[in-house]
Parts: sequence; structure tokens; C-alpha cells
Amino acid sequence: MLHIVSYDFPSSPAGDKRRARLAKLLTGLGLRVQYSVFELEIPSERIEEVCSQIRDRIDAHEDSVRIYPICSACIERTERLGREAVIEHGPLLLW
Repeated sequence: MLHIVSYDFPSSPAGDKRRARLAKLLTGLGLRVQYSVFELEIPSERIEEVCSQIRDRIDAHEDSVRIYPICSACIERTERLGREAVIEHGPLLLW
């Protein structure tokens, strides 16, 4: 299943450090399609493990992370406008 992960962190030295740690984790799990948006192709039963790893890297009082599951029917209807996403590490990784 495809999951979209987006995040917003405060602009501060501590927020910047947490943001970098989360981006590094997500880069290893999927595609960065915008600066703070990733597409992860992972089985639904593994999403709680990913959530746990994300929780370990954020400050729940300052940071915001959203994870949206996208079903296969919705993927087919996705509209992509403008330039293509910058692929930083090749194709999606499947677990």
C-alpha cells in the first residue's frame, strides 16, 4: 500500500535537527516527492513500525507529521501537475 507522509517542523536549530533525522529515515523508506512529502510503498501491517520510528524522531509538542494511506484505486486517479518529483535514490523500495 502507498502511504503519503508529510511533515512540518519549526524553524529552529532543534527543529532543523529533528527534520533532518526524519528526512534521513524517510529517504531510506521511499521517494521524496516534495521537500516535506514522501511516498512510501509499504505493507499496511508495517505502518505501525514506521510510526514508532517517526515518533522517536519528533517532538510531539512542536512537530506535525501526517500519514495518509492511498488505496490502489486512488493511486490510479492521482493528478500530477507541474514538474516531476526529484528522485533521490531510484525506484520505490518494497518491503
